[in-house]
Amino acid sequence: MLQAHPGISAPQLAARLGVTERTTRRDVAQLREVGYRIDAEPGRTGGYRLAGGVAMPPLLLDADEVAAVAVGLRTAVAVEGLETAAVTALAKLTQVVPARWASRLDALADVRALPGTPGRRTGRDVLVAAALACRANEAIRIRHTAGPRDVQPHRLVTLRRLWYLVACPRGGEKWLVYALDRVDHVQPLGTRFPSPEPPADPVAFVAGTLAHGPWLHRVRVRVHTSADLVRELVDPTVATVVETGDECELHLGTDDLDWAARWLAYLDLDLDLDVLEPAGLVDRLRGLGRWLLDRY
Repeated sequence: MLQAHPGISAPQLAARLGVTERTTRRDVAQLREVGYRIDAEPGRTGGYRLAGGVAMPPLLLDADEVAAVAVGLRTAVAVEGLETAAVTALAKLTQVVPARWASRLDALADVRALPGTPGRRTGRDVLVAAALACRANEAIRIRHTAGPRDVQPHRLVTLRRLWYLVACPRGGEKWLVYALDRVDHVQPLGTRFPSPEPPADPVAFVAGTLAHGPWLHRVRVRVHTSADLVRELVDPTVATVVETGDECELHLGTDDLDWAARWLAYLDLDLDLDVLEPAGLVDRLRGLGRWLLDRY
């Protein structure tokens, strides 16, 4: 209405919208709060008019809602068929949000996404603060379940709808992965810690860290087929596929060799494989085979 009728008065707006003048004035105040510049001329001939350069579709979202939409759009980029629509929608959202919220969108635009299954929840304030710190390259103190940590953040990654922070501890020489659902507070420190060269691919780094964490057993298996075929079968957070000519190897970590035996059998009964290490996994596979024969 303000775009179509510059100078329209409060009584005229109220009549057209079917509300009271008090409601109209409250609505105009709300539009100003979310960033619209609306000039008002007092008197019988006065009225409201949009300031120059702000004729745009209304954005009736608050700051938290803008952050929620931005996170959803960033995650949708990794969904097949929605990539282009998600990117263009995020670009349009960036054009119409108030300037004071632009930093939130810029920070959330740096979140890296990989599709997956639902997981634990990360606090909104933690996510936004971590994203802003990554964007500003500013050191933060995170209150982790294992205790406080001062870290230099690099990137946020969403993997299977769980959020992870790639960061280097103060005085550390390597990058680590922190699960954000285990963090309940993020405090900017207003400084920057020295850190090594960051990983080129944050998503691959997080997936590899989860697959090769501080496990009791390191497993290497040679698979007699192409790496491309095995990658279609293997979750990158469970194992890494290493190409070796026409064949490939699977590298993973586990605390439970019986689980590793079941997982390898589950992959594909048509795959021929050799256990390279550890030797104990061969015994677990044989035991699994005997158990299946006895049971069925």
